[in-house]
Amino acid sequence: MEIASFIFRMILALLFISSSVSKIKNSTTHASMVKDYKILPERSIRFFAALDTYSELLIGLLLIFGLYYSWAALAGSGLLLLYSVAIVVNLLRGRREISCGCGGIVGNHNLSWVLVSRNVLLIAMCLWVYQLQTTYGNLSWALETGNFRTVYGEEYWTLMIIALLSTLVILIGQHLGSIRKKVQELVAQK
Repeated sequence: MEIASFIFRMILALLFISSSVSKIKNSTTHASMVKDYKILPERSIRFFAALDTYSELLIGLLLIFGLYYSWAALAGSGLLLLYSVAIVVNLLRGRREISCGCGGIVGNHNLSWVLVSRNVLLIAMCLWVYQLQTTYGNLSWALETGNFRTVYGEEYWTLMIIALLSTLVILIGQHLGSIRKKVQELVAQK
């Protein structure tokens, strides 16, 4: 259970950090994507886009370094819930042709119930991490106990590689699904 919690934590950290870096690099585009949701008043769009971006960065960094990571996971689940509500509102309005604005390694996709399902899975992972403490990569625990060898030993690096490979497998699966959909569209055009 502790190993799964650590792997989930690293996957979430990579997702949040990559998404925030993508949004920082494309801040104007991200703000326009937030505007496309037509939920927020015009005057608060830039503020929310910046808050969203830097919250993701902070959450990702806390998760990856193991500083207050259970609270970061809880905040991450709240952010994902907020995104899910915004997506559902637009899906119920029949607005599927706008970009989710996710960015990063998960990319940008048109709104769909698949995105909502993915977010529910990520929320479950966040809540798992929140509930189940782990010493692997837990900088807070290492600083308290002075036991850096246990926290960042061989097992830590092995699990980190597993987390990276797991993230890679998730991304490959996601991109294969996109490729399959494009191929089906091309075949249907002929």
